[in-house]
Amino acid sequence: PQLQTAPEKLQEFVRNLLTLNVEEPWDERAQVKHTGPATWMQSNPYTLVMGPLEVDGNVLVSTGKHDDGVLIVFGDVTCRNLFVDAGFSFVCTGTLRVREALVSRAADSITYVAGAVEAELLDSGSGAWLTLFGDPSLLRVKHLTHYVMHGRTPIKPPKQPDLRTLVVPEVLDTEEWDSLSQEEQAEESPEALIKLDTRAVRKRLMSGASLFSAS
Repeated sequence: PQLQTAPEKLQEFVRNLLTLNVEEPWDERAQVKHTGPATWMQSNPYTLVMGPLEVDGNVLVSTGKHDDGVLIVFGDVTCRNLFVDAGFSFVCTGTLRVREALVSRAADSITYVAGAVEAELLDSGSGAWLTLFGDPSLLRVKHLTHYVMHGRTPIKPPKQPDLRTLVVPEVLDTEEWDSLSQEEQAEESPEALIKLDTRAVRKRLMSGASLFSAS
């Protein structure tokens, strides 16, 4: 039922995923409820959740041992932080509620959401991006790093956030910014040059920690 109410292009994408010639059979779960601070990851690279996915801690769309995979949730997703790993596709047919950071720009990753997207920080639009299928008003994030795609139209933030004020230093990629002289830095925008280091983000979230400085 959730898929039938999803936008047609998303329905088509999901149906194509379900016809993939996969090495392992799809793991189908009625729902996921994961309490406690531990990070939740799918054990099977190809996983269907037929209802809500509710996690107290972080969600990694990854198995930790496969180069690619798919997680499709036919319902709402609620968690602390969410990271879509390189090579993985993540589809949420409902509302995606992330209390802290949603990171959807790892290489060759796909993030599709049919409903609202709620997060304090959304890292999207550099390498890979989140695609919003609902109305643009359903994008409810406080900070957006680059852009979100809505159809063929990018939704950009009025101002890029200075990640140094939001997240712990060890998950920042400051190499490009640090390579500039003081004079060059005075003419450049740190918001455009300082990014999240997706490998460091993955490692930290896997440990169950937060990305945020104040957490």
